[in-house]
Amino acid sequence: MFPHLKDFEQDSENLQIQIYGQRIYRSQTLYEYLLEFLLVFISPKGESDSVDSADQGFSFFVPKNSTLKYFPNPRIGLKRFIFLNKSDPEKRFGVDKDALSSFRAYLQENIEIDNSNLNSDMVLDIIQDLLYSFNAVTGGRSWFAQSLLPVAPELIFCEAMGKKAVRKSMEYERNDKKVDKAFSFTDRAFMARGGEVYYLHVLQGILQKPEYEERLVEGLRSLVQGIPQLSEVANYIQKMWFLYHYEDNSIDSDGIMWIKKEVSWIPDNYSLRAGYTVIELDNLLRSKLDPFEKIELLGSLIVIQIIRMMCLQSTKLLYNDDNQEWLIDLTDDPSGSIRKMAVSSYRKLEENVFRVVHEANLKKYQEKLRSQNKKSSEMHIYKEASEDTNKLVRRLGKDIEFVVPPTGKNMRLTLNENMIKLLVTSLIIPGERILFSTFLNKCYEHFRMVIGPIEALKHFGEKQNLDLSSFDENVNIMQQMLKDCGFLRDLSDAVSIVENPFV
Repeated sequence: MFPHLKDFEQDSENLQIQIYGQRIYRSQTLYEYLLEFLLVFISPKGESDSVDSADQGFSFFVPKNSTLKYFPNPRIGLKRFIFLNKSDPEKRFGVDKDALSSFRAYLQENIEIDNSNLNSDMVLDIIQDLLYSFNAVTGGRSWFAQSLLPVAPELIFCEAMGKKAVRKSMEYERNDKKVDKAFSFTDRAFMARGGEVYYLHVLQGILQKPEYEERLVEGLRSLVQGIPQLSEVANYIQKMWFLYHYEDNSIDSDGIMWIKKEVSWIPDNYSLRAGYTVIELDNLLRSKLDPFEKIELLGSLIVIQIIRMMCLQSTKLLYNDDNQEWLIDLTDDPSGSIRKMAVSSYRKLEENVFRVVHEANLKKYQEKLRSQNKKSSEMHIYKEASEDTNKLVRRLGKDIEFVVPPTGKNMRLTLNENMIKLLVTSLIIPGERILFSTFLNKCYEHFRMVIGPIEALKHFGEKQNLDLSSFDENVNIMQQMLKDCGFLRDLSDAVSIVENPFV
């Protein structure tokens, strides 16, 4: 495991954690993988239980044989200001409504307005609407479980779950620390550790390719600090909340209230593709893209890298080989040979990702469940494992339209324009041009994507008696998609180049 945790009993965890690390979980959305990864990155971190011994954040900290601790600032006052009035009224508790109402009254008294057409209440609504417009995860969730796009470090929130029985019984009083602290910061219901898994995986890559560390730090820093005015607004709201609520100065007036979170472990096998991961991440971060588009692409990149990690782990444990192809179907022929192969290939992918959990220690996990008086039947355990393995891959793949169709049979892998852009920006250095054949080879080398006949022959060999000519249509469609997106130019009838133009 990475990092090596002395005396850690891996075999007593659930089957999917034993195989894929702590943890990749069904309820985490696409953006929450990205947000949790960035939360670990920006937060002070170290091996000590005290934030006083932690680094300054915006870093890749490699733990030495112990768990990595990181210390986010929940900024509950800011989060309440942004989300409460936009959330389901039935999920707003009196303590929070009263806290926000009295805080807004305090802000109104302290805001100076030069424009006679505006009043203080309107200004606060404008600020709230501005911040809320960057929402990433809302749905039907309570205000404290919602998230924003990572457009400023102060707007990357950790998970904070308010228990109904607790908050319903509370009444708002100034200086009451429970107003901000009576949340669970360790449920991991939505920020479910997937971003922590990815952070550890990037650490594996940095250990292999240390020359990428500084570039990744600067690339991520530039991404999340791209709109400094939002940081100013967010810091102002949070600091004013502390000045108002903690009038006795019992808490740091800068609006900081550190909490401790702990990263666990991932399998060593993930390191086999970690070098590729940091290269892909670096290329994308260096590409000169609109910040919002880059955030969207980064979220998708993390998802396909995590799926790739799971495929790697499953086939290494089952077959001692990294042999799970991603056979891409770009054709529009339901009865074509490519379609049939792609459907069969994806079915095998899901089977492998789930079947490998049977290699985990079922007996020891059942003993743990029985000791806790929890369901321990084999059927129940494997049903739960399926939700966090093959069904998770399916859901994430469909979220980025990498797995199609959205509903129904004959699931397979394909590429849309966003995925094409993601492959170009993550596999090609900005400003660099490579042969189309080299690009297809990179798709295979990094992701085991089989698109053309050369990659099909490389992966399957002669043993399957493939009709390699059936892959020619795939190649022609891929060329046209790249051309339509502005990434491919023909040098001659036989030679084309693919370029990452975002320099």
